[in-house]
Amino acid sequence: MILATLLLHLWILCSGSACAHNGRQRKWDCTFMEESSNDRTMFAPQIIRRKAFLVFGDMGAEDLQQEKAITFNVKESLLDIFRYVEGEASKLDCEIKRYSTHGIHVPWPEQDKELDRDLLNRWFTVTIKHTEDKFTTTSFLRKVPAPDSQQAADHGTKEDDENSTIGDTDTLLVKVVYIVRTSTPLIRAKLKQDVVLDCSYNIDHNADVIIEWRHEHERKKTKLFSYNGRHRQVEHLEKGVVAFEEQIRNGNASIRIQNLAVKDEGTYICSVYVPPLFGMSIVLLEIMESPIVQMNTEPLELMAGEEQKLTCEMARYYPLDVSVRWLRQWEGQRTLPDYLDNVVFSPHKRNADGTFNLTSFLRFRASLKDSGALYTCRVDHLSLMKTIKRSVSVKVKPQPPGLAVFLIGFCVIVLLAVLIGLLCYLSKSWERNKKKPY
Repeated sequence: MILATLLLHLWILCSGSACAHNGRQRKWDCTFMEESSNDRTMFAPQIIRRKAFLVFGDMGAEDLQQEKAITFNVKESLLDIFRYVEGEASKLDCEIKRYSTHGIHVPWPEQDKELDRDLLNRWFTVTIKHTEDKFTTTSFLRKVPAPDSQQAADHGTKEDDENSTIGDTDTLLVKVVYIVRTSTPLIRAKLKQDVVLDCSYNIDHNADVIIEWRHEHERKKTKLFSYNGRHRQVEHLEKGVVAFEEQIRNGNASIRIQNLAVKDEGTYICSVYVPPLFGMSIVLLEIMESPIVQMNTEPLELMAGEEQKLTCEMARYYPLDVSVRWLRQWEGQRTLPDYLDNVVFSPHKRNADGTFNLTSFLRFRASLKDSGALYTCRVDHLSLMKTIKRSVSVKVKPQPPGLAVFLIGFCVIVLLAVLIGLLCYLSKSWERNKKKPY
């Protein structure tokens, strides 16, 4: 009984923060990215990439010295990155960067410590992206002093500013203080649908946030929504945009776009300002409408030598790019199909809702070898998981024998008539030219 009670207490403890990292990856491989201060091109500064580790909890020195890398050791924080990251390590990209407040100094509260208004914080961001666009999480890391170390006296001074040099094997102690996340970095939706653009945030202390959504498309920037946390009010709301106002203070900064139109596609930027930090999530919205493909699928019966035009119509698709190929193959045969080139396309037609129409024409002259052939219009589009195929079978008959005999007989009669006429003409000419006896 006592053993069972102990095991129960141990399970309860491990289900909380005491064993928070058990069963989870304690070390992530990341890339530390920063601009070179020496080598600059005419257009942009050179980006230097160095190997880095994001380490949770205490790990032995021998585990960290196996490879040459910068170590960011995440100390116990009120915010847990693991709540916002999911998936196999092989499908996660991790990037760490310096974060500059551009001279803006706002003291950051720390739990159980007196607020030091003269402390200059040193900031970093770690962005973790899922390679299949399932989420993007950006966490703000604040450098903290090493305990019981001389470094603690210098932490936060101007000698340890945001541009301080970081060695290839340095270890930095950091805390997670602010997280911004989206579970919809890429949305593909149909016209007239409603979609939710996810943007959530979490801070390690109570703070008044300023939230703003912007839309960028074809060099046009539009402000969709803004919220002022100090006044608890929405300052701007574009038509067709719905915010979850009652959930904003709980960390939900998402919006809903209603009745999607082509003009709504583009890049959406959600910024959450917690002085002096700007958290940002980017959502890419793509409109996808699959083509409606129509073709005469009734079997064709043609006479040898007859010309035929096949039509394949694609309607109401978006975006513009569509691939159309014509194929010919014979039923019951396993040979590769023939790709046909004698194809003509109509100009693209744009509909009122922004979708497109296109028609493809195939002309051919029937021959006996085409009998039993299957002509296929194959359509591929970004919106399609599977190729659309429309086919028609063709049977070719030879010309009727009676017609051929008639033509041959007619030609023989004509030739005989011409021959008889010629003979008559020659005979009369001979008679006229014949000399008389007197």
